[in-house]
Amino acid sequence: MMKKVIFTLFAGLMVSAQVLAVAVKDVCGQFNGDLNIGGTPYPNRTVYLLPGTAENALTFVLPDFIYNAGKLGNIVLPDIPMDETGKLTLNDATLYLDSISERATITVVNGLKDGDVEYNSIVSAEEAQVLLSIAASSLPEPILVLFQGKAAKDKNFTLVNGGFEGAWTNDEPQGWHSFNSATGVMVDFIKNNYQFTRSTVVRPGSKGAQSALLSSTMALGVKANGNCTNGQINAGSSTADDPKGNYNFSDPANEGFNTPFNGRPDSIVFWAKYQPADRNPANEVNKARLNVIITTNARYQDPEEEDKYGDVKIGTACVNYAANAQMDWQRIAVPFEYLPANKDKQPAYILTTFSTNMVPGGGSSYSEGSVKKVNVLDSVYLDDVEVVYNKSLTSFAIDGNAVTFDKHIAKVQSNYCDDCAKFKAVGNGLSAQTFIGFDATHRCIYIYVIAEDYAQTRAYNLYRVDFADSDTGDLDPIDPQEAIETIQSRTAGFEKVMINGQLLIRHGNDWYNVAGMKLK
Repeated sequence: MMKKVIFTLFAGLMVSAQVLAVAVKDVCGQFNGDLNIGGTPYPNRTVYLLPGTAENALTFVLPDFIYNAGKLGNIVLPDIPMDETGKLTLNDATLYLDSISERATITVVNGLKDGDVEYNSIVSAEEAQVLLSIAASSLPEPILVLFQGKAAKDKNFTLVNGGFEGAWTNDEPQGWHSFNSATGVMVDFIKNNYQFTRSTVVRPGSKGAQSALLSSTMALGVKANGNCTNGQINAGSSTADDPKGNYNFSDPANEGFNTPFNGRPDSIVFWAKYQPADRNPANEVNKARLNVIITTNARYQDPEEEDKYGDVKIGTACVNYAANAQMDWQRIAVPFEYLPANKDKQPAYILTTFSTNMVPGGGSSYSEGSVKKVNVLDSVYLDDVEVVYNKSLTSFAIDGNAVTFDKHIAKVQSNYCDDCAKFKAVGNGLSAQTFIGFDATHRCIYIYVIAEDYAQTRAYNLYRVDFADSDTGDLDPIDPQEAIETIQSRTAGFEKVMINGQLLIRHGNDWYNVAGMKLK
């Protein structure tokens, strides 16, 4: 029966061995593909591969494992050894399923043969094939679970060229646009007015060499704010605050003037050096503006014309900011707010707009005696714009008791525990995912907080909780060999036994090897 299951499971689902040597850092990432459990497909699943805590090791994370319509939790396998070809070697340690309902012993399978064909767990930068054997008390025999997927590279979670670096074409940097590439009937009057220029004045600590300088001006006797966007400007009216004629817009059909975006970040951060013409800090109109809209796969414009974009907006971040006392650089962070009515819609684009003033046509001026100066420019330098996905651990508790971390490590004066129901981890990211991995060998648990943009940035945080030895109270991890010989807990109705140096699993009167194969 097992051989029949294997044949059904693996037909046409093999990843070839890698020819070139690969390193752990090269294969880490997010992989999207299909699960196959005992011949039953479960499509469109996600797996994360993270760097292990040991050298040449990976951590495997499979969220929301489901079997026979039952939600068994997350599979988290810390520190799986990987050789230079990307093959995951057999792991004899006891590994637990992160689940509130059941725990199981999970083993990475390598070298499984079906006739003349050998199957391995092997990963690369482009694709991953991982085969697991899972033994649990509710299973009549260990089951084989195969994941096969490709690296997730088709989504974007960042802003393009937030540092305004590189060459500027048509006086615009990659990813950003202003009046020189605008559309609308007023274009000829506003082109080449130097309201958006390249600057070498960069914010403190920047690794880049350039920033962007926005300036206000006068056009046809009307104040015109400096304006840049990752969409496109429509200049269609001589009245500055006419939303029917003057706006920035993002349109899926407007290739080159939209920014595909698939994330739900927690905030947007940027550096600004705002210098209004009117240096009176008490003047409330002296505020520059950032407005950001995350949208569905649909057209959107800022400012909106009437109220017809309620179904398009997913998230917004907006700030009107004043200059600081020194008229110098300041770091500004703006949280995103998400519309509850559109929480289940998929982000597709992001429209970002910077302006020298919060009011259209509202650039500042000042008076000297009886002469009102109106041609003095507002200006704002911009640098290092980025969206931020929070990925820190807000709180962690064991049996309701809060645990305190020191540099991501906590030490607990209690015995090692693998009961998932006792732990509660809370991350601070809106879209971050938190997973717990158990390491019985070293009597510790790991907490992984993976940011939504992991596929693109590989950003995550790792926390560790060390348990005291139950006999000595020593907080140092016990010897791995001692752990293998002494940790033979059978909470899932099976027993792990070392015989002649080989790890075997006994379930009732039946015996299995670590690959899940039933022994005669």
